Amino acid sequence: MEHSLYWENNYLPTCFVEMANEWMILKSYKIKKSTLNKYRYLFNNYIYPQFHTVRIEDINTLTIDRNMYLIYEKYKDILSYSTLKSIIYLIKAVIMYAIKKQYISRIYINFEMAEHTIQREINVLNEEQEKKLVAEVMAKKTANHLGILLSLYTGIRLGEVCSLKVSDIDFVFKAIYVTKTVQRLSDFSTNTTNLVITNPKSRHSIRTIPLPDFLYDILISYGIKNFPENSYILNNKEQPYEPRTLQYAFQRIMKRCGCFGFHFHCLRHTFATKCIRSGFDIKTLSEILGHSNVSFTMSRYVHSDMDIKRKQMNILNENWEFANIFIS
Repeated sequence: MEHSLYWENNYLPTCFVEMANEWMILKSYKIKKSTLNKYRYLFNNYIYPQFHTVRIEDINTLTIDRNMYLIYEKYKDILSYSTLKSIIYLIKAVIMYAIKKQYISRIYINFEMAEHTIQREINVLNEEQEKKLVAEVMAKKTANHLGILLSLYTGIRLGEVCSLKVSDIDFVFKAIYVTKTVQRLSDFSTNTTNLVITNPKSRHSIRTIPLPDFLYDILISYGIKNFPENSYILNNKEQPYEPRTLQYAFQRIMKRCGCFGFHFHCLRHTFATKCIRSGFDIKTLSEILGHSNVSFTMSRYVHSDMDIKRKQMNILNENWEFANIFIS
């Protein structure tokens, strides 16, 4: 980590930053490089600036709560829910590690309350916005447009769609196999970044997604069948498609549509929400999204709006015998 010392067996940390460094070094042997890079980035950019003056003897409930609150207030309108949650996880992990190593006394911090505080509404495209987006991307065949359509109608993640090869397409059963993801990872030793193919987010992310007929026909219309089997479907090359290119293209398209405040991942949220409204079985949807369990799908990606709530409440109207009680 950039803002800390290296850990040796006979070394005792004197501050929060040094404890975090020790935890990070030990953690590096157990986690993926992409996860480690994410942790380093979050620590260096968001945690270190707030905690770099906190010494071991100053660590208590009030100090940790206050610094977490200051991070939240500073970045609540800038960072995503998942990023803020990851920052809280890192702070929690370092504190728990320090207690286990007896660097500090056991203290009580309500991390669940902190996570609850940062939760906010996830952006989902409404029907009008979706129509504008689809009209825009269907007007011309480009790699970016295909990537957007695949994400909007399968819920596939940005890195997953950029890593799809022709060999990942089942032209007989009309399905795609999600087995990898592509990420641009930082190399802190050279201060550069590299495009890297890695395993998906989790073992549950390795999945098969059947394609609806209309989406399969769109895919075929891009000439994918004529591409070499080892090429990536978005660029017909042997190198993966750059996720940032797709992200930037999405932002430009949304701007032309007059839609602001959306990021690429909202396509995944929109897909999940539309599936629920269409009556999808939750277990099936959870597997298509690559989630570890149904409860995560419900809590993270299913968003109930007023129209859905009203429709559900009006089911009571169908029970005339019940409703008749209130009619004089």
